[in-house]
Amino acid sequence: MSNRKAIIISNPKTGRYVSRRQSIEELVSNLTSLGLDVELKLTAGPGDATRIAAKAANNGSTDVIVAGGDGTINEAIQGMMGTGARLGILPRGTANVLAREIGLPMKIDEAIAVAARGKSRRVHFGVAIDETNNTQRYFALMAGIGLDASVVRRVDPRLKKRIGKGAFWLSGLSHLATWNPRPFKLEIDGETYNATFAAVGKGARYGGDLMITPRARLDEPQFEVCIIDTLSRFRYLQFLSYAMREGMPRDKQGVRFIKTTKVRAIGDAAVQVDGELSGQLPMRFEISPHSLEVIVP
Repeated sequence: MSNRKAIIISNPKTGRYVSRRQSIEELVSNLTSLGLDVELKLTAGPGDATRIAAKAANNGSTDVIVAGGDGTINEAIQGMMGTGARLGILPRGTANVLAREIGLPMKIDEAIAVAARGKSRRVHFGVAIDETNNTQRYFALMAGIGLDASVVRRVDPRLKKRIGKGAFWLSGLSHLATWNPRPFKLEIDGETYNATFAAVGKGARYGGDLMITPRARLDEPQFEVCIIDTLSRFRYLQFLSYAMREGMPRDKQGVRFIKTTKVRAIGDAAVQVDGELSGQLPMRFEISPHSLEVIVP
């Protein structure tokens, strides 16, 4: 792609051990030395990445490169949808799930080389629509309803800063010990399903370590939905074990998978998208009419 004009959006507080890593100014210098015209923009608070990405995409930037984690990437996506700008990623977050999903190297110098080359492919996104106020949020990886959203809500940001993904494991296991599942309903293709947990997957990886929707694909305009309807905490621990090893089982009682483009969920349960708490049911989940080119190896 010729005549590229890029911005780098960086959250200076993202991820762990920030002071030990290559500075963002060094990353910009390295990209510039590889021939890419780059301008650095730092975020100062929630919503900044959305505003910066939208302004850049609408003012002629061909590439919006996020040097950060999945939360900052998700914010940037909100401002880029419907524009012609491409998304690039320099993984500097806690889990870097989207970066892993597209096969980006975790070594920052190698990721910089990928961004400089500028090869890309089209990715389809989901959109979660809150039916109480009609607000919407795009997501690249998944939306989770029930247990995982409750875990996200309980995670201590300071603990997450110190131990990264381990904070979610600690929160999840302690929460599961006392969790009382609240059933909700999913409406999919004219059928109604009871659930205590559901993952509306756009990517195969869930939090980086789990395979809950292993047949979901970023470049396909559909979801893989994993539905669990058990009330047993012991069964949830069994399913977690499967998801950590070979992927969520397809032949066990209490779990089912559906490929679809639209899901409606009603009931009393929290929702998270791409690892960030998004609200409560009722919500709809649809494939976004907009897609983005994402820079890949």
